Amino acid sequence: MKTTTKAKLKQFPRIPDNAELVDINQASQALGKGYSRRSIYRRIKSGEWVEGIHWIDDRARDSAKAIIKINLTAVNELRAVPAAYR
Repeated sequence: MKTTTKAKLKQFPRIPDNAELVDINQASQALGKGYSRRSIYRRIKSGEWVEGIHWIDDRARDSAKAIIKINLTAVNELRAVPAAYR
C-alpha cells in the first residue's frame, strides 16, 4: 500500500500560523545572551529543540546545504518553563 505525500505530512508536527520563523543569526540577536549561533546549533544537535516545533530545515528539495529557521514563538515558550520542569 502506497502512502501519499499528504498522509506523510500528517505524521509530522505542524508549525502554527502565528510562528515567527527567523534564521540563526536573527534568532541569536533576538534571544540575547546565552543563545549564540554555536549554542543554537548545540541545542538542535542534542535534541533539546525538536524539529518541526522549535526549528525547521527550509532548504529546497535537491539542496545539500541546510537552511535552518528557528521558531521564536516556541523557543520563548520553552524559555518560560523552569529548567527543572522541561
